Amino acid sequence: MKRKFEILATVGTWTDATTGKKNKRTVAVGSIYESAHGKLVLRIDAIPVSPDWSGWMQLKPCFPELPPGRKVSPGMPAAPEGEQDAEADEDRPF
Repeated sequence: MKRKFEILATVGTWTDATTGKKNKRTVAVGSIYESAHGKLVLRIDAIPVSPDWSGWMQLKPCFPELPPGRKVSPGMPAAPEGEQDAEADEDRPF
């Protein structure tokens, strides 16, 4: 299975000490994978318990990991379709 999205939850804010700007504090709570048959599968690793959590989660697209020493450029092509996420190689109960 190929990891398609990371699931994030906003659980508060933090203030940058140098600029004083407030930023959202997010935590990764799981992932969405695409099976070989095109079905989307959800894996939840954590559930936020912070009183600041609103109950909403967001999906962030996963981008292919780059080999050491390579940098991202705006016109960089996507990774070949056959590449798999290393985390997807774990034994799955489904």
